[in-house]
Amino acid sequence: MNHSIARLRVRALGMATRLLPAPTPFMFTGPGSSTELVQMIADRGARSVLVVTDAVLLGLKIVDPVLVALEEAGIKAHVFSDVEPDPTIDVVMDGVARLRESRADAVLAVGGGSPIDAAKAIIACGAKGCSPDALDGYFKVRNAVAPFFAIPTTAGTGSEVTVVSVISDPAAKRKFAIVDNKLVPVAIALDPNLMVGLPPGVTAATGMDALTHAIESYLSTLGTPATRAMSLAATRVIVRDLPRVYEDGRDIAARQSLAVASCLAGLAFTKASVGYVHAISHQIGAFYHLPHGLVNAVVLPYVLDFYLDAATRPLAELGRACGLVGTDDNERTRARAFIAEIRRLNTLVGIPTTLDRVAVTDIPELVRRALAEAHGTYPVPKYMSNADCDGVVSLVAGRHPVGIREKPLHP
Repeated sequence: MNHSIARLRVRALGMATRLLPAPTPFMFTGPGSSTELVQMIADRGARSVLVVTDAVLLGLKIVDPVLVALEEAGIKAHVFSDVEPDPTIDVVMDGVARLRESRADAVLAVGGGSPIDAAKAIIACGAKGCSPDALDGYFKVRNAVAPFFAIPTTAGTGSEVTVVSVISDPAAKRKFAIVDNKLVPVAIALDPNLMVGLPPGVTAATGMDALTHAIESYLSTLGTPATRAMSLAATRVIVRDLPRVYEDGRDIAARQSLAVASCLAGLAFTKASVGYVHAISHQIGAFYHLPHGLVNAVVLPYVLDFYLDAATRPLAELGRACGLVGTDDNERTRARAFIAEIRRLNTLVGIPTTLDRVAVTDIPELVRRALAEAHGTYPVPKYMSNADCDGVVSLVAGRHPVGIREKPLHP
């Protein structure tokens, strides 16, 4: 199959990215840094803030320190906590209505990728006066948005530094992305104190999401020395520290290192983009309402198996960064060792090897949508045919189609 047009389109998108560099938010880091961010919001003159979060975080009292800090700074907090995993068009429009009613001076997202993505869409739709699906695509916001700040409570999506907001359309069983430089926060806080209460399963899924960002951006054909350095550093830290935090959620030092690694991975994929793992997981997540990080984690090793021949060297470099060696220490052996390490890491943090929810009858449509998303959009090291993608999705579903290896690669 000839993918020349897709490659040309990806190259054009890469040139546009370089011509329109994404802003980087001011970053407060370390225990208690969320309070410093609140003080910055106050110093900028805000007296009323819409806090976008979710009911689970409110119930766990993870948001409480931020609400207390806002009150002490003389800022009235209007809490919008209707965000659910994979925020929908309806949730965003409810948030836009709440933003208008509150007449808030700024928006502060507190949470994982879903609240942050929802808050991004809220400020964009509030500025444009439209539904989020009208902003599907690149650089359609244009209007000035409300001052936006973010405090991530997971080390996963990297949404606090990216130009992307991913929104779900349940009626169409799809996800779409609003991509615009105006979605990057003014400032963020990477505060591990707000992450200690996360359940191990959430820690695992979000950590593997960050690792997927790091790996896919490292394998990207649009990678630069700067993005590759960030991706490599993030990969090394996540492989090392995610099992520690999974076993002991109160390990502040490891929580902090994972928060920084997630942020680095977010900065890297903002420039270099992602690949087939995301293209496939977006479809599976939308069809079955499964957590994005979990699906990424399951899909990741199967896609890396597919990439092995075309991306032996970068996979070996990732393995070297993680301290892995093979029996004969050549590039292919080290690359295969790295893929095996990803499988081992998944096992250590309770990630399943397959997703039983994926129905055989849905696979052709999942494949069609994944290839439509990836081709011409993602700078992948090797293109999939329809049969290739069908094989990967079938393996993710726990089925072994003819022509696909029966067992995963191991060193």
